[in-house]
Amino acid sequence: MVTYVEENPLISLVEIGRNLRQDTGVTISVPTIHRHLHGQLFTMKKVVAEPVAMNNAANKQKRAEYVRKVMAATGSGRSVLYMDETNANLFLRRSQGRSRRGLRCSVKAATSKGPNVHIIGLMSQTGIIYWERRRGSFRKTDCSDWLRRALQACPLPLDQVTIVCDNAPVHCDLEAVAAEFPGLEMVRTAPYSAPLNPIEAVWSAVKANMKRGMASSFSAMMDTTDGITQQEHRLRYLEAKMDAAMECINPVMCMNFYNHVQRHYAGCVALADLAMGV
Repeated sequence: MVTYVEENPLISLVEIGRNLRQDTGVTISVPTIHRHLHGQLFTMKKVVAEPVAMNNAANKQKRAEYVRKVMAATGSGRSVLYMDETNANLFLRRSQGRSRRGLRCSVKAATSKGPNVHIIGLMSQTGIIYWERRRGSFRKTDCSDWLRRALQACPLPLDQVTIVCDNAPVHCDLEAVAAEFPGLEMVRTAPYSAPLNPIEAVWSAVKANMKRGMASSFSAMMDTTDGITQQEHRLRYLEAKMDAAMECINPVMCMNFYNHVQRHYAGCVALADLAMGV
């Protein structure tokens, strides 16, 4: 049974029982299979998709080169800042809940997710340096303009700053922006290297905070007695939750996020596999 699960984590208990009958001629009930796997410490978890190319030789080599660049920047006394963006809409909610046995766990929800609201941020190991939110699309020209504003607002000497960004299409012109600031360095993450970017943990914390706030204030989202359109009311509601969540990101959290990603560095330099969601 353990072999079946290790070969295919998505296999069902019924399929395990069927394979046992075919391979050994032994018939075992589904509850017995469940108890055996539970005893072997196998539990149900959310499935995390790992791209096929994530840990191929080329990407592991690029990951090692990226880690060496970040370590070199840190070792030379430069401040390494990470930038990225995320988005949210009215469909943002917890994916699990509780209800009585035999009953569905259902909640009231908006009939439309509405426009996306983007958050774009720049973080250091001591906190969020600069962030903005904006409605609607976020294109490469918007990203370049945002980076200029972020660098102008940055309190650190820019000739001692290294900016880390990923390879998203909206980031394609950022080297040109960096060239406008003498001494500024730009480093791109390797493909499929989200676990090495601490700002990803910031977005996870922000969205978790938003989900808590939205779960407890659904009636406020539905109340449209303030004299504005329903869409505008709900967008302002979403933005208020976003602002409140960003205020909860503190220096201790950012330092912890920095330390968390660094535990992968030795493995990346040694060309070890990197797992998603860790």
